[in-house]
Amino acid sequence: ARVIIHPKNPNIVFVAALGNLWKSSEQRGVYKTTNGGQSWKKILYIDDETGVVDLTMDKNDPNTVYAATYQRMRKAWGFNGGGSGSGIYKTTDGGKTWKKRTDKDGLPKGDLGRMGIAIAPSNPKLIYALIESKKNALYKSEDGGFKWEKVSDKNIGGRPFYYAEIYVDPVNENRIYNLHTYV
Repeated sequence: ARVIIHPKNPNIVFVAALGNLWKSSEQRGVYKTTNGGQSWKKILYIDDETGVVDLTMDKNDPNTVYAATYQRMRKAWGFNGGGSGSGIYKTTDGGKTWKKRTDKDGLPKGDLGRMGIAIAPSNPKLIYALIESKKNALYKSEDGGFKWEKVSDKNIGGRPFYYAEIYVDPVNENRIYNLHTYV
């Protein structure tokens, strides 16, 4: 789902793995290598139906990484795209420990679905997240992911299981790009 490389040490790489969409899979989660891919360690695992669909790293503090988890199971007759396993997690120690952000932090209540997450390169305290929930919306944190607020539920695109990519302009922290049928 996403690969991010440490900005100063290319031997350190994080991989978001959604896993097998058709059956339970313990290969879901976030993996990290510190030796250029010779070996990998799973550093975030929720359960066998929840993978990680997006990652973003603070380039000024590469030990700070955010992960968007996504509970998803596909069947021939349909799919479960969301549930209690979906959420936003943050680590400040390179993946040794993770803290889940919740509705107590300003995120939506209830089961969540697919999410996209991005840090503003010009202001790493500013994080945006497209969140599939009862009412899909764009959320923003101005304090490094501790407190969140809903910014908009308009023009953020439909079908988040396909379209949940978000990018922040490298110079203008208030210009974001939301990729869906139309940009």
